[in-house]
Amino acid sequence: MKAHLKAIISVLALGGIVSWGFKYFFIDNVVHQAPSTMSSIETMKIGGVPNFSGKTFSGEDFSLDQLKGKVVILNFWASWCTPCVEEVPSLIKLAQNFHGDVKVIAISGDSNNEDIAAFLKSFPELHGEHIKVITDFDHSRMKIFDVARLPETFILDKNLKLVKKISGAMDWYNKDSIDYLSSLLR
Repeated sequence: MKAHLKAIISVLALGGIVSWGFKYFFIDNVVHQAPSTMSSIETMKIGGVPNFSGKTFSGEDFSLDQLKGKVVILNFWASWCTPCVEEVPSLIKLAQNFHGDVKVIAISGDSNNEDIAAFLKSFPELHGEHIKVITDFDHSRMKIFDVARLPETFILDKNLKLVKKISGAMDWYNKDSIDYLSSLLR
């Protein structure tokens, strides 16, 4: 009986050490590596985000600088990303709620137009005036913003300075989000 008890205690102790090691070396270490990311994020908070331009998915010319004076939500997503798909309806409602004062720039990480087109058939409102879909086939925009996972969202104030970065999906159409964006418009 004592041998069994010793074995159980040994296994539990080893499991605890392995769990601690995994957390320390793989999870906490990611946080410890954040200063290089933080410096680019901090730079965007102070000096504004880098301008980028190109064509929207519907063929319009686009430049981020055109949106100065509006609150901008840069949302990095992909059609294959389930959390991205789940948050789209609430992003659409949020943008529509502000009647053009808040613009959503939905930057797709998909690798081809066909996947984006199929996705957009499910959400025709994404072709509206408050939301612009931008392709990022080479992931150059994702690199500029150091996007680590999808969805990832950056909120810019009226001077195109970064005020908030959100990793992961959320329900965007709620009182807190509306109040927060309203405060940025004042």
